[in-house]
Amino acid sequence: MAISTIKELSTDFIKLSRFEGGNFLRWQKKMKILLTTLHVAYVFITKRPKEIEGETLEQTRARWKWNNDDFICMGHILNGMSDELFDIYQNAISTKDL
Repeated sequence: MAISTIKELSTDFIKLSRFEGGNFLRWQKKMKILLTTLHVAYVFITKRPKEIEGETLEQTRARWKWNNDDFICMGHILNGMSDELFDIYQNAISTKDL
């Protein structure tokens, strides 16, 4: 059951239309729903954890998780853009820079 749900979910993600420049608010809402479903949308409202000397294992894991989730967000957002927009924004450093 879980496997079929994942397959259905990934199929639905593919159906998201690419942002071509029109209907931004609709595209933005759909993207927010996708990123929230993936549990990575929090990177929009939280700061990137800074690497500190002597950090605990928990702090290191939290920083790595944030970096990974930010990468996932950027990937989905860039993938949801037209090729022309992708070329413009592909060098963004973080999701917030998009």
